[in-house]
Amino acid sequence: MTLIAEHTPITATAKGHRVWLQGTGRYGWPVGTRYNLSYDGDSIVLERDAEGKRKVSKGKGGIIDLTSKKVSQWAGDSEVANVFTNGSDVIIFEKVWS
Repeated sequence: MTLIAEHTPITATAKGHRVWLQGTGRYGWPVGTRYNLSYDGDSIVLERDAEGKRKVSKGKGGIIDLTSKKVSQWAGDSEVANVFTNGSDVIIFEKVWS
């Protein structure tokens, strides 16, 4: 896995916590790329899937923006996450414990 973003903020919103990544096209995830999301312990795993339920949004080279109460449960007390990729099939948000 390759580290692509260090200390991406995890912020509280009215809809739940938010974690995001912009410029996803640089990592082989252009606007419109479909993916599925799963939670795996300290990580949120995004897997590219042509039939995926989610897709990369427009703006700043592609944006993945995850906001929900489930992200809040995952984040716990953590305020930052690191982001990793395996090349172009998987992106992982891994919370950093303070």
